[in-house]
Amino acid sequence: MKATELRIGNWVKWNYEERSDGNAYPVEFGYELDDIKNNPNIVKPIPLTEEWLKRFGYYTSNGPWGTIAVRGDGRKTTYQLDRYGEYWTHDREGYRVDLKYVHQLQNLYFALTGQELQTDETKKKVK
Repeated sequence: MKATELRIGNWVKWNYEERSDGNAYPVEFGYELDDIKNNPNIVKPIPLTEEWLKRFGYYTSNGPWGTIAVRGDGRKTTYQLDRYGEYWTHDREGYRVDLKYVHQLQNLYFALTGQELQTDETKKKVK
């Protein structure tokens, strides 16, 4: 993972602290981005899974080519888990983007909507 792929709010797995949830935290401060830039080995990307999609407010159902995930807020964007390649794809108007990690989904969602893709945990912190 390149530090330039990360923004404040992106979820990553930190290597320096043990937690029961696998050390997953959102990047919250600019100095954390600087730390990651100077030492990229302190974080790892989080694989995008159905569990993570549900944390972001998606619901999933089985489709003909894999699992489809749709936002509960009525957005038409769909994501498909390729059962062979183990990655999610976003396909809209002929464009296909392969997504392997949580931060990639967050960045794509922001680029498409101008809004942050948040979990229940991050929504509580904002209030």
